[in-house]
Amino acid sequence: MQRATRGDHVLVVWDGAVVETEMMSLVIPLRDSVGDTGSVATESAHMLEQSALPSSKYDTALLGMCSPFSTEASVTVLSEVLRILKPTGRVIVASSNTDVVTSNLRLSGFTDVAVLGDLNLTDEQKAASGSAAIKEIIAVKPNFEVGTAMPLSFASKIKPVPAATDDDLLDPDDLLTEEDLVKPNAESLKVCGTTGQRKACKNCVCGLKEELETDDQEVKDAAKKDFKSSCGSCFLGDAFRCASCPYLGMPAFKPGQKVKLMESTLIDTV
Repeated sequence: MQRATRGDHVLVVWDGAVVETEMMSLVIPLRDSVGDTGSVATESAHMLEQSALPSSKYDTALLGMCSPFSTEASVTVLSEVLRILKPTGRVIVASSNTDVVTSNLRLSGFTDVAVLGDLNLTDEQKAASGSAAIKEIIAVKPNFEVGTAMPLSFASKIKPVPAATDDDLLDPDDLLTEEDLVKPNAESLKVCGTTGQRKACKNCVCGLKEELETDDQEVKDAAKKDFKSSCGSCFLGDAFRCASCPYLGMPAFKPGQKVKLMESTLIDTV
């Protein structure tokens, strides 16, 4: 294939101890092809990074075209070649290990990687390479600069939501019935005693517990007030009192004297 055309800028990268005559036999035809408007430069693979060549300058880069042929092109070298090539620029690598080279080319950022075929070797080059077949592998730099950025729009188009009209809205008052508007009385709100027994719940909050306690206290107070002795000898002391006398345990008192009974005497033990 034609490696260079008129006006192209070509970079030849060599590796190892290259024979000068081989290098000249490669460079001189390239200079004739590019003419006065083009250029052909040479650089060692080990010094490529330190040479600080300008970015996006070269149209074609040739790697390992002279013996001893390198078995692989490292990702470091290929990444630097990618930097100095123009967008859509080509790199052609000569190697006997096509699997490694094609993988490194893709890892470095090249596209359209392909194996062209066997490299045309002289008798001296064939003797130096031995029985290994040297292949030409080509790849292309993408049509953009390294580090180029472009905005990505992932926003999906959202249909506008139509504005709600008054006809679509319901008045919450229209959902109420006449029964909902009737004010409940206090008795209907009581939950305690709904089983038929007038008994407060454990955690009564409806007021029944306080109401029952008030009723019990009123009964006790009435019993104290209306109590009258049936035997008439309660004031004499325990020796004269019956077994159910509410004054048991109390000292004797004068007839007609007001005596306050203990609450324990009013509890029905039966």
